[in-house]
Amino acid sequence: MEENIVLAGFVALAAVAANGVRLFFRKHKLHRQPRVLNLLLGNSLVCVLLIAAIVLTGELYYRFVYDTTESFGLSRTTQRWFKRHFRRNNLGFRDSIEYPGSIEAGTRRVTFLGDSFTAGHGIANVEDRFVNIVREQLPDYDVQSFSMCAWDTPQEMSCLKIASDSGHEFDTVVLVYCLNDISDISSEWQSVLKRIREFSDPGFLVENSYLFNTIYYRWKAFHDPDIGDYYQFVRDLYDGRTWEIQSERLVRLHDMVTQRGGRLVVVTFPFLHALSSNYRYKPIHKQLDSFWQQRDVPHLDLLSVLQEFEPKDVVVSQYDAHPNERAHRVAARAIVELLSSEIPPAVGGAP
Repeated sequence: MEENIVLAGFVALAAVAANGVRLFFRKHKLHRQPRVLNLLLGNSLVCVLLIAAIVLTGELYYRFVYDTTESFGLSRTTQRWFKRHFRRNNLGFRDSIEYPGSIEAGTRRVTFLGDSFTAGHGIANVEDRFVNIVREQLPDYDVQSFSMCAWDTPQEMSCLKIASDSGHEFDTVVLVYCLNDISDISSEWQSVLKRIREFSDPGFLVENSYLFNTIYYRWKAFHDPDIGDYYQFVRDLYDGRTWEIQSERLVRLHDMVTQRGGRLVVVTFPFLHALSSNYRYKPIHKQLDSFWQQRDVPHLDLLSVLQEFEPKDVVVSQYDAHPNERAHRVAARAIVELLSSEIPPAVGGAP
């Protein structure tokens, strides 16, 4: 309702300004020599009209035409994008199919477990998401996606437990790991989130105007280091106590899968916005790879196939560091190769 009031206000402002210019030039003929006051008034009215027209055009564009996301999901355009493009299935996960609980005889089930990368933040057509591409390329596999935006390792573990306790069957579970899945342990990250939430109530106009809301959050992203480089502290989390806690959680997740008769496979995404020849998070990738090798867990590090790209080629936009359609295609191709080698199709009617 409020956003409609703001839009109506912009329309009214443009209409009043246009009418003011019309009345001014009707009263003061152009062939007359204008006085200084009239000249200033006329120029001011024209200026107001131009500003009103620009504001109205921008509001209409960002409300009805612009259709993409930003990383944190704070802006109105991103929230509207989710309403347009996120459709949930019978289990509440984003997908175009329903998920049966039981595994059909003679079928392998592959369950992707992850966060916004797996859910497809920024991917308008869910069929362009790597999960759905894998499903298309491996039609003999029952491919499911247990993923939600903003999930970290604890939410993923909880989801797996709740679903399993409810009778949902698992075969191969693919943990789609992002380097920031450890961040919930960090008090520094909690402070960052608190700071971000503190400026997320910027006032009536910014809250209800798509144009000014977009300008506001882009300005914050440009000037606020917590947003501009929001994972700058992640490297330090993979040392000391935070890594001990995270490694213990990952071991428990592995145990949860195996105890329920499944097998764990891990796929690790790099920070796409930081890709470069001097990618600063490479030591974390090596650490994770060693960790999973020690536990005999197949591990696909997508840095190996994505490091050849520039960030602009594989992220949604300069305002959203999530993988775009190209990155999803590249990831899907590598994942299909992994699953085809590690998880052969079921034989003899048994999963």
